[in-house]
Amino acid sequence: MSEAASAAATNTSGTANKAAAIAAERDRKRQQLRDANLRIWESGPAVTHTGPLDSNLKKNTAFVKRVKQGLGADARDQLIKELGILNLDKYLEEILQVVPEGLSKCTAAKDSFAAIEILSAFHTRFGGPAFSKPVSVQLSAQLAQPSRASIQALSPEQKEREESMRIARQKGIIRVAADAALVECVRGDGQGSEGTPGLEWLYTTTRDMLTSDREHANVPILTVLLKAHGTVLLGPKSANVDEVSDTLQEVSLQEHGSAASERPVPVLQVPLEWQAKFRKLCAIYFGTLSKRISRDHLRLFEQDKRNHEAYIRSGEIFEDRQQNYEKMTKNLDKLIEAGKGLSELIDVPMPVLREAKEIALGGSVGVNLDATPNLQSTDAEERYASGMSPWEDEDTRKFYEDILDLKDVVPASVLALEKGASEPILDGWAKQKEALDASSRTDAEDKEQPLAAQGAHEEVIAIVENSPCLPSKDLDSSSQPQSPMLHADMPHDDVEEDSEGQITAGPAAQLNALLAKLPEMTNRAMIDSAAVDFVYLNNKLARRKLVRATSNVPRNRSDLIPYYARLIATLNRYMPDVGTLVTSTLDEEFRYFQRKRQADMHESRARNVRFLSELTKFKVTPIHIIFHCLKVCLDGFSGHNIDNLAGFLEGCGRFLLRTPETSDRMRSALELLRRKRAATNLDHRQVLILDNAYYQCNPPERKATQKRERSPMEQFINHLVFNVLSKKHLEKVLKLMRKLHWEDPAIIKHLHEVFTKMWKVKFSHIHLLVILLHDLQPYHSDFSIRVIDQICEDIRAGMEANIFKNNQRRVATVKFLGELYNYRMISSSIIFDQLWSFTTFGHRNGTPLPNQISPLDAPDDYFRVRLVCTLLDTCGMCFDRGSPKKRLDEFLVFFNFYLMSKQQPLPMDVDFMLSDLLESLRPNFELKKTFEEAAQAVQEMERAKGVPSAQQEAEESDDESSDDDDDDDDVGQRGNRARSSGATTPIDGADSDADTEIDNAVDEPHIEDESMIMRGERERQMLQEQDEEFARELAKMMAESSSVPPGGATRSQKGLFDAAIPLLKRSSASVAESVDQTEAVAKDGQHMKFSLLSKRGNRVLTHDVDVPIDAAIAVNTRTKQMRDAAERQQLKQLVLSYEGREQERQDESLMHEFKNRGFKVKVVKDRNAG
Repeated sequence: MSEAASAAATNTSGTANKAAAIAAERDRKRQQLRDANLRIWESGPAVTHTGPLDSNLKKNTAFVKRVKQGLGADARDQLIKELGILNLDKYLEEILQVVPEGLSKCTAAKDSFAAIEILSAFHTRFGGPAFSKPVSVQLSAQLAQPSRASIQALSPEQKEREESMRIARQKGIIRVAADAALVECVRGDGQGSEGTPGLEWLYTTTRDMLTSDREHANVPILTVLLKAHGTVLLGPKSANVDEVSDTLQEVSLQEHGSAASERPVPVLQVPLEWQAKFRKLCAIYFGTLSKRISRDHLRLFEQDKRNHEAYIRSGEIFEDRQQNYEKMTKNLDKLIEAGKGLSELIDVPMPVLREAKEIALGGSVGVNLDATPNLQSTDAEERYASGMSPWEDEDTRKFYEDILDLKDVVPASVLALEKGASEPILDGWAKQKEALDASSRTDAEDKEQPLAAQGAHEEVIAIVENSPCLPSKDLDSSSQPQSPMLHADMPHDDVEEDSEGQITAGPAAQLNALLAKLPEMTNRAMIDSAAVDFVYLNNKLARRKLVRATSNVPRNRSDLIPYYARLIATLNRYMPDVGTLVTSTLDEEFRYFQRKRQADMHESRARNVRFLSELTKFKVTPIHIIFHCLKVCLDGFSGHNIDNLAGFLEGCGRFLLRTPETSDRMRSALELLRRKRAATNLDHRQVLILDNAYYQCNPPERKATQKRERSPMEQFINHLVFNVLSKKHLEKVLKLMRKLHWEDPAIIKHLHEVFTKMWKVKFSHIHLLVILLHDLQPYHSDFSIRVIDQICEDIRAGMEANIFKNNQRRVATVKFLGELYNYRMISSSIIFDQLWSFTTFGHRNGTPLPNQISPLDAPDDYFRVRLVCTLLDTCGMCFDRGSPKKRLDEFLVFFNFYLMSKQQPLPMDVDFMLSDLLESLRPNFELKKTFEEAAQAVQEMERAKGVPSAQQEAEESDDESSDDDDDDDDVGQRGNRARSSGATTPIDGADSDADTEIDNAVDEPHIEDESMIMRGERERQMLQEQDEEFARELAKMMAESSSVPPGGATRSQKGLFDAAIPLLKRSSASVAESVDQTEAVAKDGQHMKFSLLSKRGNRVLTHDVDVPIDAAIAVNTRTKQMRDAAERQQLKQLVLSYEGREQERQDESLMHEFKNRGFKVKVVKDRNAG
């Protein structure tokens, strides 16, 4: 066994020695290539051929193709050989274009080394400026990160695919690029230091690649680089690791003799300062990766906890939650694996991830995980409602307090944080408060420098020297910023900057584009993204441009001020000079406006006050500046200072009053304001704005709005109707409704409220509420009648009040009324009465006219048109035959007249609504375009109706009675059809918990109300018996009529009264006689005249017969005539009195209208009236 182990160790040792020898040989060759390439850079290209070069087109083209196919080990000898004999000067541009593609195919170590040998040969042949510089530019472009705009334009799938392709391509290029940089085949624009321009180019390229990697997608690329050249670029390991390795070497020497001493030492060496830079760059990048791993691990645990709570609540985890959890787990595993590989290469330990138990112990200890958040949210809502919080609601608090921490998304090297400085520069409000309390100021005009600027300009140690993307030195405090609005035409002193603060052409264009997009960024996410983008372009000149751009807000774009303030607050934590410059600029503007009192600067003053207030809420404006502004306004308590004071109170007054650092001073300022307002004579406008601002800043103490306490039964009924009611659960809800205690007046009252507040139900579920009422009607008919009466009263009350906020309720009520007709609960007369009332109510004499002002239906108010369209769209399709069809046609003619009384043209939505309605009801109906045409159509309709003859009246009465029957049958069929279609319609989407509750409630054993069931069964049985009896009589009559052949009946078989009674035309005297039946008594006073109908042949004859007045038939007829006459007289008096009252009411309203317009009205009573 020991011999086998010894043999295996010998083989392993031999393999290791062989690999070490190959690596040492390559290092020696690299050193030789590096020396040769440096000489070429200094002296120019060398002449490697002695004779004439071959200019054959075919050979040169084949050479370019071979370069494109790859620069690996297989093509090395051939390419180097042909490079010395071919005339490639004319093909150099083509070669430069295909070199990156050939380098990307060199994935193995031997191919990479062969590629640098080929590049060195090209470098020797053509020289650095002609070949190596263009190749350097192309490699930099290949290793550059894609622009954010191009990434955002892609879909998530395309973005992921493009990212994977980019990483695979750059992993192959980075190895060859590093080899080329080590042998000085490529270099940047600078000349480097101590003869290492290639290392400078490699460092700059790697730094740009890592600093722009926010998602840590470039970890595989950095891993490939360090695996290939980590020992050369990073240098020796840390001290403790060296000590361990020394110990291991000693043990190895003792065991294996001189095996360790034979290990070759790398020949190619990198200066120590560059090794330190590379190691520090990798350590900083790994630090950001570690923070992200820890943060994602914590978020994964929180997501898992939320999923667990959701599973406890609902019994399942929704698919989107599960997919999100799996995606987070997959991303975290990838980051951990990448971090482990990188930590081994740079010798930095991985972050320690806490276990779930430790994270849980660090959070809340409560048993109920939902109790604490709910309690906190309830307390927060009460504080917001009572005015005790500095913020109006939770969203406002998050906007001003949840500021993006740049160190979480930007590498520390870009922020230029010191090695031990892990926290940003926080606000100094607490320190300012102590300083202000210690020394009070007496001179209000004394210029004060912000206290936050004292000691804030600390020396920043840049990790990378001469980096154009790192911030330069802070701005000197002696520079006084000028108002960008006041001095826009004056040259700025920041134009003359030293070379350290200048921006190159690329970053300058990016900065200008960023500043140009600022007015379009109107949400938190966009403005936070702009802050991150600015960090990568940060320097002295960029900060000055940002201050000038944010301070110069357009006067008509005050909505941008809160977002600009958030941008400044985000940057101010790491760049305090930004906030100092902005507040200084605004303070100078405020002082300027105090000196210049022009009235045309009102908008500029308001913008200045709003900006200072927003910065105050972000704690960027120093305390002494904002209170100095308040003191100046209170001292000069007049004119524009009152507007400024109101602006400060509305903008940041509540915040200053509810913040502990400024509460006492703000209360003193408000008390002074209250006293000055009482002692000063102000106009109405100034008093109003001051009172509004004061109560907005310091609202009166009041309790939060109390929710109405409902009984469990009321909550259960609301849950059934508003939450559970759907097509699927209609029958279940009906059964539960029938189980309610219908003898309880409280339950009946609440049910009445629920059924008459149909606007609380989904608009698409209103017909379900009508079905529920229809099914309850056989058992509780009085309840259904009360609901219908209340609906009609609500519609009438809505027209009388005409309140705009109730419009949606009125639409839902009209929709409910139409569904009532569809389900056989009301007749068509109610529908047409409502339609006519929509077009006539509130108008004088019931006639709408153009330019006739009606307080209940103005010419520019089109809401009644919407009500008519809603009602007809709901039930208008039922009026397609019989008298309802005629009545609808007549109404549409008058409706057209009503439309012409409105202001023309009609709004677009009303026009479209009318078009859709007429297309579905009357496609051939043509709307009149002018008022005259519509009025003529109404007159023609009235003339066509006229006073019909007796025959027409009889026919119309027969038609109406038959049409009413047909209408009822049709509506019944429509109601049944609607119910059946509703039963087969797919489910709207109901809650699974509600399904379980309803099923359990319905499936419980219960006792039905026996009397209710038996009554319903008796009614159905009686209706069935009546239908069967009618069917039998009809069949019998049809059989008797069909059993007699035509013409076979004799005169005796036919009754005298089988013939129709003819309608005789009488003279005017006979008509008057028939009307006044009191004249039917004969002249002798003892008889009453009757008409006897007889038939002679085909002629029908009448004979006058005198019947004694004391006969029974005469007495009964006389009594009936007198009763009918008295009833007609009473109805006539009622109608006349109603018309008189209506006329008086209209005259009074007209008189009030004229009085309101300033006309004097004299009432003249008609002497003949009354």
